[in-house]
Amino acid sequence: MSKVILALMVAAIAVAVQGCQDSCNGRRDGRYPCLCNGPFHRYYQCRRHVIVRYHYCGDNTQCLIKGVCGKCQDSCHGKRDGDYPSLDNPRPFYYHCENGFLSYRTCHPNEVFNAWTRKCACYEVFCEKGDGYQPSVCGNGCNGYVKCEGGFAVINRNCPRRRPYFCCHTRVCVTTSVRCRGRPCQCGH
Repeated sequence: MSKVILALMVAAIAVAVQGCQDSCNGRRDGRYPCLCNGPFHRYYQCRRHVIVRYHYCGDNTQCLIKGVCGKCQDSCHGKRDGDYPSLDNPRPFYYHCENGFLSYRTCHPNEVFNAWTRKCACYEVFCEKGDGYQPSVCGNGCNGYVKCEGGFAVINRNCPRRRPYFCCHTRVCVTTSVRCRGRPCQCGH
């Protein structure tokens, strides 16, 4: 048995003993980078919300990039220990460096890795619709809004008590969430 295969088997056993966070819950069928400690060129395949198989990209210079093995851009070479945005995998993935070793991580649902703060934060999906005031999906419920600029939420506010609900049609705070401008206004729509 080659040394490389033996090393990969030892790493796989170590990951299994530590407990793995890899999951297909809420994911479409496809390939995803492993979130567990171990070789960063390791990935898993989901089918019908179940992990069906673990795989490795060709060697340590390759990793999973948008579902296909390719030359890695993510690297811990010359970097301090900590978290970094992933160039190889789309949000919500990011990677963690510790003693020169790279491991992939993911944010909770509705969160993305913020490269400025180096932490996961709620992602305001409505900012994809354009600049201006939009309803908030991050913790404010139906009574919050954000101001979007360049696709990012720059202001996050709650509506005042006298007009506690944000109307998704008129984009202003209103007194009732049942109707705004004659149409139903559902939180987050």
